[in-house]
Amino acid sequence: MNTDQLSPVGKKFLNMIEFDDNESIVREIRKDPFGLFMIYFSGVFVMLVIFFVMVLGGSMFDASEVTTGSGVAAESVNSAIAAAGFFLCVLIIIVTAIGAFLYKNNVVLVTSEKISQMLYMSLFNRKISSLSIADVQDVTVRQKGIFAHIFNYGTLTIETAGEQSNYTFTFTPEPYEAAKALVGSHEADVARHGN
Repeated sequence: MNTDQLSPVGKKFLNMIEFDDNESIVREIRKDPFGLFMIYFSGVFVMLVIFFVMVLGGSMFDASEVTTGSGVAAESVNSAIAAAGFFLCVLIIIVTAIGAFLYKNNVVLVTSEKISQMLYMSLFNRKISSLSIADVQDVTVRQKGIFAHIFNYGTLTIETAGEQSNYTFTFTPEPYEAAKALVGSHEADVARHGN
């Protein structure tokens, strides 16, 4: 099996799943970079809000306005606000980094025989599912919103036969091309093995 076309995440995922020697990789589907941008943008936005709240909160306790004249109470309040703001900013950086890691490590591999999906729900909660390509009933693409159309990403839903739940993969780049690859792999499998 030629794995040169896979990203490092795809290669790592390939080692977790059993693939036959005669299987070929049709497509690796990763999340669109726009979603990663949104994760980083949200983290920076929240940090800026905290920074402005700290600046505005600190100016409310200006030492020259304290009636005691010593300014000790105002300095201690400013120090507490600064410490709380710093702690919150570090926490937001950590949460943003974890969100980016989880986002970047979600992958779907489409082969000539199966579809395998690895989704990270949290650092310690990973879901790996595989589905025979013959069990694909329908593939649906949904692009909702102006950004999805501008940046050409969407939600890919693979409806399955039997009791397995449907596969849903959000922020799929070039979703119509991914759907064509899935349907093409399914049709090739039907041509080889029949219904």
